[in-house]
Amino acid sequence: MPKQLHIRYDLCTGCRACELACALKKEAAFWTETASIRVRQVGTGPLDIPVFCHQCSDHPCVQACPAADKALWADGEGIVRVQEAFCFRSRGIDCQRCRRACPGNSIAYHPASNLPMFCDRCGGEPECAKVCASGALAVTNNESFDGKHYALPEEQIVNDLYLRFYGTRKVK
Repeated sequence: MPKQLHIRYDLCTGCRACELACALKKEAAFWTETASIRVRQVGTGPLDIPVFCHQCSDHPCVQACPAADKALWADGEGIVRVQEAFCFRSRGIDCQRCRRACPGNSIAYHPASNLPMFCDRCGGEPECAKVCASGALAVTNNESFDGKHYALPEEQIVNDLYLRFYGTRKVK
């Protein structure tokens, strides 16, 4: 059973150690623009929330891929993979259908290859969770886990945090 990432948005301190660990694991460099996880400051406060591909069970990004040969596919563990040769972005076409289909707005593009980046959970040992001192990121083996639970628009996450911290929803 694949390991999943569990998020406690209320515990994120915005330290960005997760970004550094991810970039170091994937690129062997502290190049945070290549990290599959991003920490975004949202709302007044500000609030920091970790954002990454949650590997939704229905994979809306894969379904939205226009490539005839499907540049995106989900492997046997539900990890979204990219086939560079079929991705329109590898040919200079600014296709963003996967990003627009993502309910959590979590897809970023690699600054060098221009390909979409998806969290692959580091083969079952997510580096981001290992370095998260606040406990905002943790690994779970829950069989019934569906990452789509976390794939929410930032506005909804912020409103839920405001309700928890301040007893009211954020006013737009």
